[in-house]
Amino acid sequence: MPIPADRRRSHLAREVGTMALSCVRVDNPMAMVRASAWSNAIARLGIHLPLFVVHDLGVLLTVPRGAGGWTIRQRDDQLAQIQPPPTAKTLLDEYRRLVTNVSTSEVVEKLAGMRLRDEMVAVLLTRILADAYNRWRERGKGAGAEALPLDLGLYLDIDPASHFRDFDPRPLWGLLAHLRDHALHIYTSVELVDLDTVRLMGMFKEDGGAGSEALGGAIDLVDLFTALGSPEAHDVASFSLDLLPSVLETRRASGVQTYAVDGYASIERRGNVDSLVLSELAYDREIFEQKVVDQELLYYGREREREDERRLQYILVDSSASMRGQRQVFARGLVLALLKKLSLQGDEVWLRFFDSRLHETIKVTRSGQVPVPYLLSFRSERGRNYGKVFRQLALEIQRQHRELRRRVVLYIVTHGQCHVPPEMIAGLAQHAFLYGIIISPSSDVLPEFVPMLHRSQVVLPDTFGSRAGRQRRALDIVTDASERRRAS
Repeated sequence: MPIPADRRRSHLAREVGTMALSCVRVDNPMAMVRASAWSNAIARLGIHLPLFVVHDLGVLLTVPRGAGGWTIRQRDDQLAQIQPPPTAKTLLDEYRRLVTNVSTSEVVEKLAGMRLRDEMVAVLLTRILADAYNRWRERGKGAGAEALPLDLGLYLDIDPASHFRDFDPRPLWGLLAHLRDHALHIYTSVELVDLDTVRLMGMFKEDGGAGSEALGGAIDLVDLFTALGSPEAHDVASFSLDLLPSVLETRRASGVQTYAVDGYASIERRGNVDSLVLSELAYDREIFEQKVVDQELLYYGREREREDERRLQYILVDSSASMRGQRQVFARGLVLALLKKLSLQGDEVWLRFFDSRLHETIKVTRSGQVPVPYLLSFRSERGRNYGKVFRQLALEIQRQHRELRRRVVLYIVTHGQCHVPPEMIAGLAQHAFLYGIIISPSSDVLPEFVPMLHRSQVVLPDTFGSRAGRQRRALDIVTDASERRRAS
């Protein structure tokens, strides 16, 4: 279905027309729709690139090369469609060379095998192209841009060359010249993509971003963009990948029910016919009927999550300047593993950063949606005010305990210079089970409030001497915390 005549001068028609310059061919009718989705997401980050650039590099990141994948279009086919001026022919050759060189990167080959979500592809493209785009001095770039439709019918049986002739192509030739001049920078940006961070995001494909919303909103894209460009986030991602395989072996907590959901857990005196123990049918008819009347038949009881035993797991993470470096890497990797462990056990989990104030509460749902981009990218420059933070926290915990009748387990992840009045912690201990994790104290003297905690873990500086030692210590804490959850 071609684009209607009244829309031939629209943003959609112009973007479809730029596909005449595409040098990557893929036999998939959804390829242009996915490229439009990537373009829309990139535009929310302030980058407005022609659709053909987004399509070509996006396909390299998502589709393997070769049979059933993508191929490079022949130069003659492309020139015959659009009949560019002589100077533009050289630019098209340079652009084809740029795309070909990018496709040979080992990073690109690995990304193509990861089955990336559209939001991740968009952020990766932004990371690769944003610097070059921001240096492009075209005044009209982004003018008239609007969200592209994602209706497959609009992109079927369209001849891009026919729409290419409806617009002035000079800005496109300028962009190709600019990409040629910044080719080395683009190659470098590709090689700087951290695969550990991308792989970590892939382990949480169904997870929401900050605020438990689905990944894809403007705030979530910014968090993801920041995480992919932060060296500290890369270190946290690498450490988290060391911990998560052990954590993901956790099974959800279970109880017993009589209806046919989940697996068997016990033998019960009540149940449905389809759960009847088969050996009960071996009785004579008279005996069987008497057992029915006396309710003495045996039924399989099935697993069920214990709704009445769920509690609130509240994780409080210090984000002040004292938690930078090794402390931050250990703390956030540990917290990510702990979030996943506790959510797999069926509890509701809250995550909150603090420095001179308490930041927003991130609620991890019982389906295990962990806000990975937010956790990796959060950064604060607000100093410290522990008295204010814990006074506000005490009021919130009291409300959860008294008014909502919830059992609260509070995990405090901080450092050795976190000075909170012991009486304030003692007041908190009356309404919640307190589990303290003190990371790398700078001296042998622990904070005064530590004896007021129900349980505490101290991570000494020598823990960071080896990767295996750091991993082992973090897993020990996660295991201990999950066991204490049952006892609290």
